[in-house]
Amino acid sequence: MNPLNPILWFKRLLDRTGGYFLLLVVALAQLAAYVFTIPISLFVAVNAEFTLEHFRELWGVALIGMILTLGILLAYIYYSNRQAFSLLQDYKKGSASPFNEERELKAWKQISSLPWQYARSSVPIMLLVAYIPTLVYGNVVHKLPLDQMIYMAIGMIISLLSVITLGMFTLEGIIAPARQVLLPKSHQAQLVGITSLKILPRLNIIVLTLVIMGILLVAPIGYHFTYLAIQSPDQPNLLQNYQIQSLGFSVIALLLGAGLAWMLSQSVSVPLNHLVEVFQKVEQGDLRQAAPVVTSDEIGELTIFFNRMLENLEGLQSKLREQVAERTAQLSAVNEVGQSIGSILDPDLLINRVVNLITDRFGHYYSAVFLLDKTGKWAELKSATGETGRVLRESRHRLAVDIKSMVGAAISQKEARIALDVGQEPVRFNNPMLPYTRSEIALPLIVGDRILGALDVQSTREAAFGQEDIQTLQNMANQVAVALENARLFQETNQRIQELQATQRQYVREAWTSLAAGAPLEYKVGDETPFETETAINVPISLRDEVIGQINLTGEREWSPEEQAWVEAVATQAAVALENARLMEESRKQASIERTVADITTRGWSVSSIDGILQTAVKEIGRALNLSEATIELSVDDSGEANRE
Repeated sequence: MNPLNPILWFKRLLDRTGGYFLLLVVALAQLAAYVFTIPISLFVAVNAEFTLEHFRELWGVALIGMILTLGILLAYIYYSNRQAFSLLQDYKKGSASPFNEERELKAWKQISSLPWQYARSSVPIMLLVAYIPTLVYGNVVHKLPLDQMIYMAIGMIISLLSVITLGMFTLEGIIAPARQVLLPKSHQAQLVGITSLKILPRLNIIVLTLVIMGILLVAPIGYHFTYLAIQSPDQPNLLQNYQIQSLGFSVIALLLGAGLAWMLSQSVSVPLNHLVEVFQKVEQGDLRQAAPVVTSDEIGELTIFFNRMLENLEGLQSKLREQVAERTAQLSAVNEVGQSIGSILDPDLLINRVVNLITDRFGHYYSAVFLLDKTGKWAELKSATGETGRVLRESRHRLAVDIKSMVGAAISQKEARIALDVGQEPVRFNNPMLPYTRSEIALPLIVGDRILGALDVQSTREAAFGQEDIQTLQNMANQVAVALENARLFQETNQRIQELQATQRQYVREAWTSLAAGAPLEYKVGDETPFETETAINVPISLRDEVIGQINLTGEREWSPEEQAWVEAVATQAAVALENARLMEESRKQASIERTVADITTRGWSVSSIDGILQTAVKEIGRALNLSEATIELSVDDSGEANRE
């Protein structure tokens, strides 16, 4: 801030004086206006042809009256602005008094209307204390003639107008620091408390003051010199005196008009410049700005409305940021749930993970997952959060698939059910173990056309589920449904694989047991003479987790891990090779049988009689199987037909 800025100096004065700042600035404004009355008095005295003695005595009486006027005015300002004085004293001490809205509003009204209070109170006080006594003194003591009394009255009127207008506009500018300190926090209170003069009335006062002063300054001079010219036309320097006095009063009027115009322009341009600066910062995206309320007219109201708009925009922006952050957190939670459940293939573990993630990430009171039983008539509780959830699971809590509960309705109707106020929801199961529920949502778990169950979420806040929350939870419910279906399919597939593996192990076991029963399957190499110190290694030969043999090795040294691994690799390859050899042997046997069957069939087709076919068949079967005896028999039913052997 510019150290030459007068507002900065008055701010420092306020910091040091507190409530007495009001009296000081009123005194400064009054004294500044008094200074302007000096040249007016001199010109009036010259024009009215007062003697030096008369002028000195009359000015002394007026000065005493003006000093008394200042004292009375300060006392009035003090007693009529007690709330503002008290709060400014607290500001000086740095102590924050308890917030009192009524007291704050009164202080704001007082500081806003202070310039107008000053103007209204100055007029009667100056007339009664300073100007009327001076007129009475001139009339009674000095027996002044009528024309001098009129000139003196005109001078007093001009002085009074100057004091009121200059003092009021000066005071309006220099009380800005106090106005900033006493500005209420509520924008509504700021608007209600503005009681000062508006711009148009102030402009009217300035114009009226200048018009009256122009008339009162110029007309008496013209009248006076016209009278002198008629009475004594041969007076020397009459025209020159007239010109000098006319020019002097014109300069006074111009100076007063320029001063008042400058004050009015400053009262408009300064707050507008502040607004422009704030506008520029707001354009750059900074909505935390606030324009200073330095006036209490229409521009002050505009500033208050502008600040309230910025505050509302900042609130909306903050709310949007919170909503975006909340939405981002929800989407992050959905992604986390999706990633977590995507890697879980156990349905029970998956459901537990889902309900805990919902309560942890979304901050809800209670969540649960219900799944349909085999009959499709009941929704059974599979998992729920908290101690209440544990008790309900242990008691095998379930709900009928109907419209008497939100879960049942969501499953039966295959659509979400939402209760923003559970007290007003007729379709709901009121669980006494969840007394703090204020809003609830039940979402169906659907995969394709199949309904698996429902996801139930409850909150302690009313209207806790907005449209975005519903969409988020429904997306999560869809992910949960797909994950549950995938877990079910995985379990079914895994069970079938286990059954197939068990069948294969049984087949391998039976095949090798049968093969081993026909002849011993064993092969040995090496010397059977035992070593003095020998070590043994036994490696099973496993095929599809079924042990079909064993490799036994003995030696006089320790087996290294690399050698053990090598033997195990050989055992694995040997198991595969043995199984391939067995399968090849079975294939050859099967091929031989099929060829024999084909040969017997061919020979049978070459014989045309029944006896020939039977003889050929029994001979070929006996020869193929190397049998000592074979019999073939044709049998018929009980109709009495004969049979052949």
